[in-house]
Amino acid sequence: MANFVLDKGYVVASNYASSDVNGVQAFRFVRLTAAQTIDRCSAITQVPIGVVMENVDVAKVATGKVAADVRLMGIARVVASAAIAVGAEVSTAADGRAVTAATTSRVAGIALQAAGAGGDQIDVLLVPAGRLMP
Repeated sequence: MANFVLDKGYVVASNYASSDVNGVQAFRFVRLTAAQTIDRCSAITQVPIGVVMENVDVAKVATGKVAADVRLMGIARVVASAAIAVGAEVSTAADGRAVTAATTSRVAGIALQAAGAGGDQIDVLLVPAGRLMP
């Protein structure tokens, strides 16, 4: 059985997650900036375009010339911010991790696995457009 996905390379913002000294961390939700680069989602109200699939060293990020692989559609591995039930709609937490979607958050996907605690990695079926949670 095959997994069908859509990935795209995006230039990483030179100030990517400026408060994060680790550079780009894999399996976090990202958003598209006005400059058409990616930055880690930092608020539940931001519309995630996908999940970054690789780590990029902070020194490389600072050059503003590095690209990273972003999963736009399909199933992506995502780091959980807290416990998440299987089948729950998820959105982004302030650190780009997955969290159960709440009022005013943007739905980014559906949890295909349960997360017992923050830091667990789960598979998420990505949904496009970041529907606003009622």
